Order: sequence, then C-alpha cells, then structure tokens
Amino acid sequence: MKAGGDALGIVTLTVLLQLVAAALLKQAALIAAAGLLLALALVALAIGIHGLRFVLWGYAHRRWPLSHTYPLTAVFFPIVVGMAVFYGEQIRAPQIIGSLLIGLGVAWLTFRSHDA
Repeated sequence: MKAGGDALGIVTLTVLLQLVAAALLKQAALIAAAGLLLALALVALAIGIHGLRFVLWGYAHRRWPLSHTYPLTAVFFPIVVGMAVFYGEQIRAPQIIGSLLIGLGVAWLTFRSHDA
C-alpha cells in the first residue's frame, strides 16, 4: 500500500505541475497585450515547470511500472474541476460526480489487493 501511496504522491505532483503551467500560460495570454515582458516571463516559467515535470515522470517510471503510474494521472479530473471553479466557470453535478467516479475507480484498481 505504501508504494501505491508514494506513486500517487509523485503522479499527483506531476499533475499539479501540469495545471500550474497551464494556469501560467492562461495568465500570460490574458496579460500579453498589457505587458509582453511579463507574459514572456510566465511562458518561460511554464516551460521550466514542464522540465521539472519531465524529470519527475522519469523518476516515477524508473521506480514503478507504467501500468501503475499512468492510470494515477486520473487525479487530473477532480483537480481540473476545482481549477475550473477557481476560474469562475460553472460546474454542474454531473461533472463533479463523473470526476469523483473516475477517481474512485482508479483508486480501487490501484490499491486493491492483488492476492486474489
């Protein structure tokens, strides 16, 4: 169970980094007309974050099998729903329920006993 939790932590961090980079790019697009240098700095920061994400993925794939780590990226769905709320988008119950079902399904597949 500990290995699954460690993998989930690393994968969740890569997903969060992906979303932070996406938010930086969104902000850069919003402010590009007002300040090109700041927009370029945000784009450069997003590229750096993607580089860090690349290194973390390499670590995860050396330590755990792809069949274990990649499904964990489904944590993306509930997190992106939260990010949409942060940006003021209207979220409906089916989106919330769907993201939670995906998350629960992946958790069940990842953490269930393989002794059967």
